[in-house]
Amino acid sequence: MEGIEKFLVRADFLETEHGRLGCIACHGGENITDREQAHAGMTVMPSSSTEGVCAECHGEITETYATAIHYTVQGMANFFDNFVHPGVLEEEDSGFKVAFDNNCYKCHATCGSCHVSRPVAYGGGLHSQHQFTSTPPMGETCFGCHGARNAGEYMGVIGYTRDIHFQQGMHCKDCHPVSNFHGTGEVEQTMWEVDLPGCTDCHGEMLTANSPIEAHREHPADLMNCQVCHASANNNCFECHATLQPDGSVAGVAEAMRVMFKIGLNPEPTPERPYRYITLRHIPTLIDTFSTLAGELPNFHEFSNWKYSPTHNIQRVTMQNESCNSCHGNEFIFLREQDIRENDSEASKDLVVRQIPAPLP
Repeated sequence: MEGIEKFLVRADFLETEHGRLGCIACHGGENITDREQAHAGMTVMPSSSTEGVCAECHGEITETYATAIHYTVQGMANFFDNFVHPGVLEEEDSGFKVAFDNNCYKCHATCGSCHVSRPVAYGGGLHSQHQFTSTPPMGETCFGCHGARNAGEYMGVIGYTRDIHFQQGMHCKDCHPVSNFHGTGEVEQTMWEVDLPGCTDCHGEMLTANSPIEAHREHPADLMNCQVCHASANNNCFECHATLQPDGSVAGVAEAMRVMFKIGLNPEPTPERPYRYITLRHIPTLIDTFSTLAGELPNFHEFSNWKYSPTHNIQRVTMQNESCNSCHGNEFIFLREQDIRENDSEASKDLVVRQIPAPLP
């Protein structure tokens, strides 16, 4: 029956280390046969606090997780600080705070959101009949929060192809170190601050002077990120509006989505990402995305609608690397002036490639 997997506890769970603790060890309540009395004071989500029951046995993990971006959702909080003003989410009467608390914060993940259940944003419920999984099932957890973009593309649910690493049976954790999930103890502000995996971690020899790939020898290592040649088309969203629902939740719905591939200029080269050309993804934020709740975003035009995208749909051969002129002279794969929509921010124009690489003879 539909829904049974959300609540059923497998009998063999009782023989596991967590099962032997008994329900009330984590959930509270009373160990008596009367249903109402047994559930009195019960905690539905015992892992909601990093100082709660998980910390009793896994304190070394919950301590670092307390500042991890998966737990704090700090990246989304920074969005409002940047687009509105610092501290806007501390203003109780702010409509932006209503949007954050009732929509963005749904991406906040507890220990149980990965190791026992599906994320709340994905509907919740147990993913393995209350079994505690050291390696969370990718399709039930990672996909639940990242399915519209990276995880969906990685698994081939979004776009035209699955990532070659997924085809080889690799899990997210096979590339991402555990610190990407559990944190390091440092306060994380954005995903770019953490120790992200890189293609050269496994394929470093491909960027040497002795590389067996001619294109790798011909192009400087800092000219473009690997995805410029090896990524497939990704999911792009447009024109999102947030609206308050009767139940108090806030729904953010993009009016359009397109799977496409765009290369743009890197607006902020760094030592970690020095590239001139990068792969892009369009985000759906508008100046009036939150107008029904709080008005326009005053700093909207300071940030591009096109963002650096570490696309997760890698292939050895792609439409843009089949030949030299699949890229050189192919204006359709580069971000052009006409790709900037009327309601995009002014900053988006800084990523436009105004002179594309010339065709080769």
